[in-house]
Amino acid sequence: MSEPRTVLITGTSTGFGRLTAETLARRGHHVIAGLRDVKGRNRTATAELTALAGNEGLSLEVIEIDVTDDASVTRGVHHLLTTTARLDAVINNAGRNFAGPLEAYTAAEAMQQFDVNTLGALRVNNAVIPFLREQGHGALIQVGSLSGWVTPPFNGLYAASKAALASLTEAWHHELAPYGVESVLIEPAAYPTNIGQNAAMPADQERLGLYGATLAAFIGDITKNAAAPGSTAEVSDALADLVELPHGRRPLRTLVAPARQFEAVRAVHEKAAEATRIVAEDMGIDGYLRRARS
Repeated sequence: MSEPRTVLITGTSTGFGRLTAETLARRGHHVIAGLRDVKGRNRTATAELTALAGNEGLSLEVIEIDVTDDASVTRGVHHLLTTTARLDAVINNAGRNFAGPLEAYTAAEAMQQFDVNTLGALRVNNAVIPFLREQGHGALIQVGSLSGWVTPPFNGLYAASKAALASLTEAWHHELAPYGVESVLIEPAAYPTNIGQNAAMPADQERLGLYGATLAAFIGDITKNAAAPGSTAEVSDALADLVELPHGRRPLRTLVAPARQFEAVRAVHEKAAEATRIVAEDMGIDGYLRRARS
């Protein structure tokens, strides 16, 4: 086992976040599990995580963090940093899915999607970066999605929010490297979590209804033809591995997907990396990027 790390994870009520919190704690790390509304809608998850820590003797604690609320993030991070001597990694996992035709969504509804998936990570990272910079090390790990590369129909808002998160991650990657802070992205394929079951549908039922037949056909295709999903443990294990990697060894992007998807997207990654190098040279910023990485 690697040296114990102190890790903050957001969105730990269910899915990747919950499993990753349990995995890291069982690997001997100190885990701070961030949840919103710990005395309300997430009181059961809070009780379960607290009981798990007690029953198994794990270093796992729950704090309240709503990533869409500046004050909540500030309070949660302040509590964390005043009660722990260090913070080695942050996993920005909190997410939500708005599923439906783009035409049916208002700009206000779209903002809600980005508020959780994209701006939530911005809030949390802005709160912890000063501490990590002063500390001289730390890792910001964003949970993206292969949807950031391949946009499915009726999932445009979710895919766009994850593509935007990827761009933020890359900017942090270059900007924070000189201060010893790593920013990386993990991109899972579609795995069986409750994010789809809890998807938010558009309020405009009239416009949604215009897509009734095509949306039904789309869902039917997925139901009948989609490849069998892998285990969510593949994602939680990959996240735990990223936390445990030594500084400087974490790749900017980590794919977690079935073999056929993995090979296809990896090829795209390689071409994208070469394209980035060429564009950076032409923009005159390749020297800065090299210095940031050194």
